[in-house]
Amino acid sequence: MIKFIANFVFVFALASCVAPEDGKSGGIKLPTDAEVEQYNALVDAREKIICRQETKIGTNIPKRVCRRIVDIEETSAFHKDQLRRALR
Repeated sequence: MIKFIANFVFVFALASCVAPEDGKSGGIKLPTDAEVEQYNALVDAREKIICRQETKIGTNIPKRVCRRIVDIEETSAFHKDQLRRALR
């Protein structure tokens, strides 16, 4: 029983050292709404950035994600193509 408690405390202590995925502790800094607006005013329509709240599968916590329109279109086309291939 003592080994179980010691292992539990060790795992809990180790898990508390993990950095959060919200990007606040280093990592990539997402642009603010003002920065996105300023960038979008200077670029072509397909190069504009869209930021939105997305909830990943397996969690109920939404996360802000910013992507270019051209990247969204390419990802959508790729997934449509993969679905077509799978349904053949």
